[in-house]
Amino acid sequence: MSYSIIQQSGTQHAHIKFDGPFQGKMVTWNTYFFTFDGYHSKHKMATPVFKQFIDVKPAQSNTMELTVVLNIAEINKPNIQKMMIMIKQYKNLTTGRHEYG
Repeated sequence: MSYSIIQQSGTQHAHIKFDGPFQGKMVTWNTYFFTFDGYHSKHKMATPVFKQFIDVKPAQSNTMELTVVLNIAEINKPNIQKMMIMIKQYKNLTTGRHEYG
């Protein structure tokens, strides 16, 4: 499974790009992938986020902005690949924030 790491800040946050489907067409997912701790640290939140979420926003014609926050210990190659599989298999994914867990 192919992806490009744009930036990785330790084991709590990674900015990656990968290609995959969205609503029947192929797009590039410009992805900000966080652990809970990484998201709290980056966003200096007073009230921590306790639910995992996916936030999808259109960026350009064939690029989607994606933020994924999961309750995992670290961002590593296996977790990046699992997250990509999750996004690629999510059949009814729409724009907006989707909380779960």
